[in-house]
Amino acid sequence: MKKTFAGDAGAFVDIIAHHPGSILIGTDDEEWYEGFEAISAILRVQMPEIQELRGNEPPINLIFEEVTAWREGTVGWTSSHIREGVPGNENPPMRLTCVFHEEGAQWRVVQWHASFPLSNEAVLGHSLTTSVDEILALVGDYVSPTSAMAADGNVTIIFTDIVGSAALMEALGEQKWLEFLGWHSEVVRRQTAAFGGTVVKGQGDGFMLAFPAIGSAAACAIGLQRASSASLNDVKFQLRIGIHCGNATSEGGDFFGRTVVIAARLTNEAGGGEILVSQLLQQNLEGAFPMGEPKSLTLKGLNGEHTVYPLLWK
Repeated sequence: MKKTFAGDAGAFVDIIAHHPGSILIGTDDEEWYEGFEAISAILRVQMPEIQELRGNEPPINLIFEEVTAWREGTVGWTSSHIREGVPGNENPPMRLTCVFHEEGAQWRVVQWHASFPLSNEAVLGHSLTTSVDEILALVGDYVSPTSAMAADGNVTIIFTDIVGSAALMEALGEQKWLEFLGWHSEVVRRQTAAFGGTVVKGQGDGFMLAFPAIGSAAACAIGLQRASSASLNDVKFQLRIGIHCGNATSEGGDFFGRTVVIAARLTNEAGGGEILVSQLLQQNLEGAFPMGEPKSLTLKGLNGEHTVYPLLWK
């Protein structure tokens, strides 16, 4: 996407917000101006200076490339590369970010920050990893747990556990057990990513997963059970799963709170090949998935009886 802006100092001043918090940050180390009066003054001084340096060339013609823009209420923000539309111009494009504020019928700039690219070697004396592909390869499939929260702050938590994992380890032997765990971990991570969830943590035979959408979490649990029933090299095992939804505290890459505890307790109560969901989750699914008959359970450390439902997947 390309946008072109041509104009004099007055045209630039007209797009600056009159908000007292308006800021213009330029490429020179002295170019940091706050407030409309200071910004408009510097633009009225600098624009003629720049035009004088250009001699008889036409007025400044700026080309904005790779423009992205977002809006939230009366605030918007953009980023782009910007260069002068002068034939033969070999200067590197500036990077520009702007924050806009809606003033009446106009969007005006409250923050403008322009910079020229400078290598890490020039600044730090050393190179850093900057390739997006390399960075993604280094961090793997990690996603911040906060991205697993819905807009209202709720999250759906899944716990999984391999039934009889210690006995299965003894039967397989260490090498085959490690190969099996690697396969199982890949299945969990692949299924979780496919349904928009986050792997919060895992210890090989058990995982904690988080999802912003309840339906996606339920669909992932079914996918995990079906994938587990396929097994690896005829290794037969059963997975038990518990799911609950609600508010949770996100801290240090993990989730905490009653919602997490209930999901973990449901997993402990589930049988091999079973998915147990809380009554709240069953209600929020609104019949989108088949459920078995409800049952009442006492969950360790929690008061009262809890109605739970088996989520049917076979």
